[in-house]
Amino acid sequence: MITTIKNFILVVLIYILSLCFASAQQNSSPIICRITTTTVNRTGVGTGQFIVNNALTGGELNEMPLPIASVNFELSHNKTKAYIPARLVINSTGLGAILVSFNQNDSNIITTFLQNKGILRLRLCPASDGLLWALAALDNQVLLVDPDSLKTVGQIDNVQFPVDIVFSPDGTKAYIALLDNSISVFDTKAFTLLKTITGLPSNSNFIEKAHEMAISLDGKMLAIGSKNIVSLIDTSSYSITNITIPVQFANQIDNEELKLVFNPNNNILYIAEFGGVNLYSYNISTKELKNIFTVDLNNRPTVFPISSLTITEDGKVLYLCCGGGRVLIDTSRNSAIATFIDMGSTAVQGFADIALAGDFNIGQAPSLQTTMPTANQQVAANQAYNITWQTTVMPQSFSIANHKIELSTDGGQTFNVIPGAEQLKPDAQNFIWNVPDIEVSKAQIRVSTVDLGARRASSTTGNFSITKNSNVGDTQPPTVNFLSPKGGEKFNSGDTLQITWTSSDNVGVTSQDLSLSTDGGSTFPITLASGLSGATQQFTYQIPMSLQSDQTRLKLVVRDSAENSAQAVTANNFSISLGADTVKPTVVISQPTSSQSIVAGAPIQVKWQSTDNRGVVGQALLLSFDNGKTFSQIASLGASDNSFVLNNIDKLSFTTPQAVVKITATDATGNKGEANSLFTIAPAIAMASYQAKVLSIMGIGFMSNVNNTIRLFVNDKEVSLSPSSVSNVTVTIKGNKKKLNITKGSNTVKIIVDGIGSNTFPFQF
Repeated sequence: MITTIKNFILVVLIYILSLCFASAQQNSSPIICRITTTTVNRTGVGTGQFIVNNALTGGELNEMPLPIASVNFELSHNKTKAYIPARLVINSTGLGAILVSFNQNDSNIITTFLQNKGILRLRLCPASDGLLWALAALDNQVLLVDPDSLKTVGQIDNVQFPVDIVFSPDGTKAYIALLDNSISVFDTKAFTLLKTITGLPSNSNFIEKAHEMAISLDGKMLAIGSKNIVSLIDTSSYSITNITIPVQFANQIDNEELKLVFNPNNNILYIAEFGGVNLYSYNISTKELKNIFTVDLNNRPTVFPISSLTITEDGKVLYLCCGGGRVLIDTSRNSAIATFIDMGSTAVQGFADIALAGDFNIGQAPSLQTTMPTANQQVAANQAYNITWQTTVMPQSFSIANHKIELSTDGGQTFNVIPGAEQLKPDAQNFIWNVPDIEVSKAQIRVSTVDLGARRASSTTGNFSITKNSNVGDTQPPTVNFLSPKGGEKFNSGDTLQITWTSSDNVGVTSQDLSLSTDGGSTFPITLASGLSGATQQFTYQIPMSLQSDQTRLKLVVRDSAENSAQAVTANNFSISLGADTVKPTVVISQPTSSQSIVAGAPIQVKWQSTDNRGVVGQALLLSFDNGKTFSQIASLGASDNSFVLNNIDKLSFTTPQAVVKITATDATGNKGEANSLFTIAPAIAMASYQAKVLSIMGIGFMSNVNNTIRLFVNDKEVSLSPSSVSNVTVTIKGNKKKLNITKGSNTVKIIVDGIGSNTFPFQF
């Protein structure tokens, strides 16, 4: 009995942790998953790597070695696991496939399954109860695998050498490509053959054909590649349209493959050469075929030819996977956004596959503002000039991919890229421009940027002039003089400081930089403004609430187009005293997110950020289980704390419709700010059985912190019988199978406690 209880507790704990982990993955930033091989032979012997990259930044999050050399993989529905076949020929370990359970912080688990089977492809049926379909080509079988237990629960025999598989979007049909140039269509519920599609062009001899097929998101069009021909199949009539791709394969055995993917609008099919460098698009409506991109192997020799491709859900970015990295293509312009050479900790070679996970619509577009040149400025021809701008990326948004600078000589009607500024680095904020030897009265500079999500921003200067010899022999510096403040004045933090000055030059002031000192002019570490236009003669500065000094001075540096400069410093110190602090701290809770559902008994990760104009001195974490009517303080926290794990609190084990976590932050003068985040604690079922007319359910959260009302659903029908006994971890109900809605075979059970539903749990009778 004790052993049974221990096993049950272990099952519940594993289930809770898996749910929590899946929730954390789904709420994380979008990620890129890839596998690469360290071998290029076809024996199946070798190793590989599984790599996870942050899609927002492109940086690597996780990398792990694999005991096999595979060329394709499949992500689980919750995107926390990868099913990887060990290629066609069984390697020396006897591995048929592996399951990689991964996260973004190098916590990885590898599980082996389908021992001693040669598996070409693993695909997960998209239906809610879908199985993992494994193509056992050498055995002429399709094995049906439970994606959770990894046990083979069925098989389809006499499938003659299956090489690739795709499913209809609703998961009701499986299309399996065979080596004999036919496609078998199966019903995924009954596992019966519905149709055999024949009459396809002859295929390559190379049999590892992952991504040889693709299906449109509406399920109406199926595509299959055969050498340099793509066949489009109408899934309602099974009529075939052939498209010839103008490619010349270098190796008539290995490289006669095409990788295919539809865009989300179902009107464009993207076609890539496996082992080649060309990417094509085919417009299904106009029947127009275009070569839209070519991988440049000469300039980037560490990038291998194309081995796979995929597209974001919004269709904005196409990811080309190469053995040594990846190329991001903006589909609206058919141009490369960025190329990543990220081969991991070891120099891998050979083939690779790629998949995307998470919300690629996250974040905002970047913003950009040009700062130099300014409107009406005079720029000298045939000299070096520093173009400057400021690019801003919002939190949880895609990083910048590159910048581009263009010149207009007709007042902004047309622009041409400045040589050398076609694709500047992501962190570039200036560019030294060799001004052409021309005279223009209405010149403009346009700086534009694109991020890794294909979002763009640009900023154009006002009209400025380019003049020849305007400053030849100009050695006269500008003049500058402060008008206010001059020194001796007294200000308070929080005040608005009006700064005025005069500046002039014999040719013209081009830029001005304003800075502040708190040590009597020894240093000027605080930049108030840089790149102010020559016409600017005043600046308004909001003194920060935390700034205090009785040795405050200002410095203004002024430059002309010949790079002559002059500066002025306020003649005497002025003082800034701390004003009354009436501003309360600001608290932002990022986790748990609003209305997040958390399994009862699971640890809860709380994350937040507290800020204040003068600084936070103390914080506290409080918890409510009655929608904020009452709170209990859980922890007293330091000024810099920003995370806490709620654990070992009795009430967390009970279902709660409206739990609230509160963070309070206090500054030195007693101002207090706070933030709340509402979440739900839900019940979870870990085990269910029906014996001797008693339905026994085990799990957690079957009792509530509020009203304790329980509703039971068996096979989606509510049971009218009341429970015989209820504890927080067990519920039993007596009744015959008719009253409990139980049928012979597979059944499901779900519990709703105070309106909060548990998971739906399957059991057998």
